[in-house]
Amino acid sequence: MKIAVTAANGQLGSSVVNELKKQIGKQNVIGIVRSPKKAAHLGIEVRKGDYNSPGDFSSALKGMDRVLLISGMDDPQKRIQQH
Repeated sequence: MKIAVTAANGQLGSSVVNELKKQIGKQNVIGIVRSPKKAAHLGIEVRKGDYNSPGDFSSALKGMDRVLLISGMDDPQKRIQQH
């Protein structure tokens, strides 16, 4: 089962990624981040995804069985639109 974690480079996201790697293996965890180069340290496959770019997410989520959507830090009104 492949699980995507959005905002994987943040404090909560990276903690979730590290726990999932232990439980299901790093090959089954995909990090979705705005800046993939900044997430290389996660040790998993990383794909570009920006809450303000639906096309990014459409591509990034291909092949995923589950998604853990971690909310961004934008203004609450913007988050409603993003999610």
